[in-house]
Amino acid sequence: MPLSNRLKIWTPRIVVVLLVYLAYLWAYEASATCATVCTASDANAAVFHSIGRALPYVLLGLAFVSLGIVEIGAMFWMMARGRSYIVYPHEYDTSFEDVRGQEPVVESVRDVVKLFRGFREFKELGGSPPKGILLEGPPGTGKTLLAKAVAGTVGVPFIYTSATSFATMFMGAGNLRVMALFRKAKKFVRQYNGAVIFIDEIDALGSRGGSVSAAFSGITPLNAEALPEGSPTRNLISRFMGPANGMGAGIVNELLVQMDGLVMPRGYRRYVSRILHLKPRVPAYNILVIAATNRAQVLDPALLRPGRFDRKIHVGLPDKEGRRDVIGYYLQKVQHGPLDLEKFAQVTIGYSPARIKNIINEALIIALQDGRQSLTWEDLWQAKLLEEIGLKQPVKYTDREKVRTAVHEAGHAVASHELRSDDTRIQVITIIKRQESLGLVHSMELEERFSKTREDVLGDIKVCLAGMVAEEVWFGTSSTGAASDLQQATLLALQYVGQWGMGKHLLAYTVIPSSDANPQTITFMLGQDQVRDEVDALLKQCKGEVTELLRSRRVALERIRDELLDREELVGDRLEDLMNEIFPVDVAARTTIEVKAEPND
Repeated sequence: MPLSNRLKIWTPRIVVVLLVYLAYLWAYEASATCATVCTASDANAAVFHSIGRALPYVLLGLAFVSLGIVEIGAMFWMMARGRSYIVYPHEYDTSFEDVRGQEPVVESVRDVVKLFRGFREFKELGGSPPKGILLEGPPGTGKTLLAKAVAGTVGVPFIYTSATSFATMFMGAGNLRVMALFRKAKKFVRQYNGAVIFIDEIDALGSRGGSVSAAFSGITPLNAEALPEGSPTRNLISRFMGPANGMGAGIVNELLVQMDGLVMPRGYRRYVSRILHLKPRVPAYNILVIAATNRAQVLDPALLRPGRFDRKIHVGLPDKEGRRDVIGYYLQKVQHGPLDLEKFAQVTIGYSPARIKNIINEALIIALQDGRQSLTWEDLWQAKLLEEIGLKQPVKYTDREKVRTAVHEAGHAVASHELRSDDTRIQVITIIKRQESLGLVHSMELEERFSKTREDVLGDIKVCLAGMVAEEVWFGTSSTGAASDLQQATLLALQYVGQWGMGKHLLAYTVIPSSDANPQTITFMLGQDQVRDEVDALLKQCKGEVTELLRSRRVALERIRDELLDREELVGDRLEDLMNEIFPVDVAARTTIEVKAEPND
């Protein structure tokens, strides 16, 4: 426990003990004086003598009672204190210029900040300024950085807290923390004419039914009904995880009230207005609440209505121009040689600003480890591979297992080149263990795409199955190394049939409520005989077509296999030279970034 908290707890105790001790000394002195000076016939002196004798014990009892009251008050005071940090004006140097790759988002936030600063003028015009901004989007896209930019430019106190700071083991303490947070903000409004509250990861607080998650493996409020009637587990889930009875529900309700509830008049003027039957003056607090989450779909709809979070701003992944802006911003902070920013932006499709920053930082570490003070393109490339496929973890294969792994990855490489070379480029082919994979073929998109056709999805399924098919063609059987490939192929086939409307039916099973990983939807789909049979038939059809493809490209597969057995990893110029040598030049040229595929006539 911090020293300041210890002092706050023990200081009242020490003061009470000292007061009791002093009172005891005074009473003892008085009673002793009375015993020597007063006579027994003096009735008043006798009473005073008795009171003096009993007074220390009375004071001691009162001291213990008052100490208990102080302890209870201190306990509630400590529980009501949430972890929040205050940034006063001009204490933060982050501005909107530091938020790169998100120009439309920055402009939208700027507009809200302008309305926040002109609160009184806008109210006089009859308008209602936005009370809240919800920043939602994938991790690493700059939601918290946007909040920091607001803290650096808004010119009023900025209160930062996280949703988990409201969590407590005591029922009702979370509500006290919410009230204390807004009470602090209202105090700043009276001093600075405004305040900003930022709640990070609000989905931990404002989800439907509260913030308590299932503590039982595989048990959720959705399937709790399957438990026996009256069972302790079902009663516990219904009590603490139901839509209206969870401990977190009270915190959410308090947040709803504080953001847009009934505001009461304050001070003595309220009582004067009641006596004189005048209309009370209701204060208008200029408080802007900003929240960030990457799971906006789980938030309580009452939080998202106008009057609470008026602006819902999606902070997505930057496009090519945005990535180039982010790359230039972070590269100017480090020493580097000549670099092609356009090419770097092209090879980082789907990257968030946080991932780009991490790659540049890792590239600088690689350069320093090599004894250089500035990074090069090779450092960036190695850092990118480290980010995407992980560290090398070489293991000692048996000869047969090494050949099987090489055949498996060569099958993936041939299928990927034949089926997806118009859209992707193979970056790495390796049989060196990385993370959980004994080997891998890693590809990247040549152009930024936001949708896929039926043929693209079928091609992805075939590429996933190619490793297992290659093992069966060359060895007559497959291994457990194809488990993750088969899992990915099954998922794509389920989406093909039950989500994207590419199968025999147009039903979309994703309308079934489920979590982010869709476990309930997948379980339901696999439990339907028609869906399961259609998915199995699709996988078998793709497997048959891949088998014919690899048989026809047997020479190319064996050549890649031999190179992998010799070098263990193919990357960069060596990989490009090998592809140019194995495949025709007009096809291999499509694996380079600089040359684009010609459209079919």
